[in-house]
Amino acid sequence: MDKLINYQKPAEARLFALLLTFSGGFIDAFTYIKCGRTMAAAQTGNIIFLSAALANHNFFGVVDRLGSLIAFVVGLAMVSIFHTHLKTDYWRVVCLLPILIVGAIIGLLPDDFPDYIMVPAVSFGLAMQSGAFSKIEGLGYNSVFTSGSVKKAAVAWSEYYFHHDRTQRTVALSYFTIVICFTIGAIISAQLLPFFHMKTIWIATFLILVTDSAYYLQLFKSKQQQIK
Repeated sequence: MDKLINYQKPAEARLFALLLTFSGGFIDAFTYIKCGRTMAAAQTGNIIFLSAALANHNFFGVVDRLGSLIAFVVGLAMVSIFHTHLKTDYWRVVCLLPILIVGAIIGLLPDDFPDYIMVPAVSFGLAMQSGAFSKIEGLGYNSVFTSGSVKKAAVAWSEYYFHHDRTQRTVALSYFTIVICFTIGAIISAQLLPFFHMKTIWIATFLILVTDSAYYLQLFKSKQQQIK
């Protein structure tokens, strides 16, 4: 466990990055399957679907994707606001609260709850998660979509293999691990959704709660060590 948690920079701990990335893939798959192919975090896909909806004069398709996009942007802005104005080092703990609250509520909702309300709420929470926890042991990554990590993994592995840059081997493995965690989260979500329906999201919500609680404890422990 100690090897997975960086006590100097708890927010960049490998364990937290893996848990959040698994949860990000899990929730993104949940909304994609449950909410008419609308993604909560992968806004590249949403922009493509939004364009298709516009071309097909699909009003509700436009509303769903546009709502997700706007909520995601607002969520990222809120991270900056919290970071600037919250007079505490525990601002990241606060940034995970929206997705925890949203996830807990969604599990109680009926299957026919309107997508145009649910998806933007999830997008807002995932954006704050993404903005608050954006590094794994010094490397930039994203816990709620994975295209960037795929690119970085491929580039790092190419540098290691073709140019013999040994420092890139660890980088490539870190990003490949992120991609695998995201993928596994999405697969498990898709498999469980037919059985547990809306309550499926509680699995990811629980893992985010574990991450938030462990991060708080690690940050507290780190500060206590600094005082000593």
